[in-house]
Amino acid sequence: MDRYTYNCEYCGKAYTPKRRFKQKYCSSSCRVNSFTKRKKAKENLPDFKKPKEVSVNGKMSWSGIGNAAVGSLATNIATNLLTKEENKPATKGDIQKILKIGFSKMILIKNIPPRTDGVRAYFDITNQIIIYKKNIHVK
Repeated sequence: MDRYTYNCEYCGKAYTPKRRFKQKYCSSSCRVNSFTKRKKAKENLPDFKKPKEVSVNGKMSWSGIGNAAVGSLATNIATNLLTKEENKPATKGDIQKILKIGFSKMILIKNIPPRTDGVRAYFDITNQIIIYKKNIHVK
């Protein structure tokens, strides 16, 4: 059996442990003295006062409501100012206007050549018929 020697953590004396890697002290008196020394070191620390915890109430206050309203108003104004007009969402009114304007228009039929008097063929979407008119400017 191998004999390893270790140094006592309290007195520094070399010793052969009965339980390798588990035993730190050469005798029980060194172990007790080391514990007493550590205990006194903890007792001599200055008192540390913890700061009082601020209690957060779950109650609503008028100032909190006002701050929330001002914050949401500021963000809405900022988004309206910074968003381009073409990137803003369409409302129901906008869609109804587009449908009303779009269906009342007439679409130029490009594969029918103009008549001899210069009149072009257009397709009326609402009535679903072909109409010949002279001066309609369609984009």
